[in-house]
Amino acid sequence: MLRPLLFLSVLLGCAAESSTPAPTPSVPNPPFKMTAVRSIQGRVISDPATWDDTYKKYGLVMKQHTDTFPERYQAAMDTVNTASVEGALYYLQTEGINQRFSANCLRKNNMSYIWLLDITIVQPTFAIAEFEDNSGVVPEYGTFIAMDGGFCSPVGENVPLECLTYNGMQYNKNLGPWIGGEKRVNQPMAKYNDNVWFSFPNSCYTRRFEQKDEACRKAQRGGLCPLGVQPDGVNCTFSYDVLGYIRIDDLVGITNMKSSQTGQNYRDRVEFCKDSKIEYDFDSGKSHLTFWNDPLNPDANMKRTNQMIQFYNAMIKSGNYPHMKPLPDLANLIATNPPCWKNSPLCATAANGCRRKLYSQICEVCTSSADDCKKPGPSDSAAPHLNKQYQPPLPTNAAGATTIPRAQSGNGTLNNNGALPSSPTTSSALTHSIVFSVIIIAALNA
Repeated sequence: MLRPLLFLSVLLGCAAESSTPAPTPSVPNPPFKMTAVRSIQGRVISDPATWDDTYKKYGLVMKQHTDTFPERYQAAMDTVNTASVEGALYYLQTEGINQRFSANCLRKNNMSYIWLLDITIVQPTFAIAEFEDNSGVVPEYGTFIAMDGGFCSPVGENVPLECLTYNGMQYNKNLGPWIGGEKRVNQPMAKYNDNVWFSFPNSCYTRRFEQKDEACRKAQRGGLCPLGVQPDGVNCTFSYDVLGYIRIDDLVGITNMKSSQTGQNYRDRVEFCKDSKIEYDFDSGKSHLTFWNDPLNPDANMKRTNQMIQFYNAMIKSGNYPHMKPLPDLANLIATNPPCWKNSPLCATAANGCRRKLYSQICEVCTSSADDCKKPGPSDSAAPHLNKQYQPPLPTNAAGATTIPRAQSGNGTLNNNGALPSSPTTSSALTHSIVFSVIIIAALNA
């Protein structure tokens, strides 16, 4: 099989040398720049945050690439998904606690902590334009993209088409590294009315964390601002601070229960499980904890969320966690963030205006008049209608047939390292890299 692929690579390589970059004329727009929004979000993760005494901040220590604090700061938001604080338990409940998912007495993906993140967001202008009339996303945000291990989760073997718009790769629109946000409310194992999932792309978003290098990070720029820099929607789109984190075993009550073997409190879920205890079994409805009672009831899930928030507030008040910060006052958060009509063209023209809600400070289009539904006044500078980014045409041959798809499939998209072998600058480099990955995979499979 190697010889035919090598021959094919020669043909494609020749085609690459004669191809030209797609033209990208500038698109005019009214003067507009998104005003920064402060958003408090949660992230379920396997590791605790690590405090740095020099920088006075938390970061994430991993097995690789986290020797310095700037690297640890980057690692914590290096192409990841987060959730609204009010929906953080949704992911844990639907994918983490079920007895069926348990391996070696661990939750799925070793879910152990809930981080609380204080994030500042400024979307690229072309991202606001692209999604301004998309009712499937939260105003001010784009489509939610699943991200795992530091990269955009493949759809089959393909990089999701939306991820190619972060830098305009493969003749896709160049929107900049935009942040996605969509509601995720219903699932067979949970219903959280205020659950919103977010996606934060950082550099080299087509490779797993451990496979990223500086060349890839420069070629595929991300949205995370350098440490100490605030987002402007052009050079970077988000910055963050870790307020604190909750150990899930403490929250759900595992560490308050005594082991039948030792008579001491369980240290963690593993001890709890090895003592024949079950966190929750959705097949039988059995649990040795009261925390997860009535998991399919949205009112019970709301109470569970409030219990989590109260638990964190009690941690702060105890004085035992000197580096952690309290959650901000929700009313003050709403008052200090810009009104939705200032950033969202949809909210600027909504008949009943929009409201900011939740710790994540998402915008919601109002279906009727209410005190918290805000509309721009005659003299207010509301978000204008924006022109969308230019869509480059695909290259064609003499017969007029396209020669390169917008999203390569199979081995043409992901090489054996899980990376999209492309340059965001020229189609020639892109095609050359695709050829190279085909050769590598053929050699490995020979």
